[in-house]
Amino acid sequence: MTVTPDLIDQYERGPAKVRAAVAGLTRDELTARPGPGQWSILEVVVHLADSDAISIDRMKRMLSEDNPQLLYADETAYVDKLATHDQDLDDAILLMEVGRRQFARVLRALPSEAFDRHGTHNKKGRVTVGGMVPSYVEHIDDHLDYVRKKRAALGKPLPGTVS
Repeated sequence: MTVTPDLIDQYERGPAKVRAAVAGLTRDELTARPGPGQWSILEVVVHLADSDAISIDRMKRMLSEDNPQLLYADETAYVDKLATHDQDLDDAILLMEVGRRQFARVLRALPSEAFDRHGTHNKKGRVTVGGMVPSYVEHIDDHLDYVRKKRAALGKPLPGTVS
């Protein structure tokens, strides 16, 4: 996978999209669940922050070690067992902003062949740095679709969207 400067810019801008998508929501709206087994908007944002921390660690290890083992993280268990609704929305977004801003600097400094460095995920198999960058751009976009739908169901669509 070719990782372009534009793709790294998109990666770095992801948390700003999250911040914009949750702007103006009350604590009750952030923690409302649409149904049994479905995540609230706050749970989605905390999941994104947790996932970002894990992905950055994985990419750092692939860049600095030869074929490191990359372990599966159970996202549902994280949400269910780590007091997600007690977390702070702004802190979660700030973690993403700082993590991605700092790691984007690393990505921009890499020679192109570094994006081929890989690790072995215990469930997915071989994973490359160059494959992870676009997948984490998409990861935020995929979850923002949920946030938009949830906002619309709450009667709080994002400006410029139809509920």
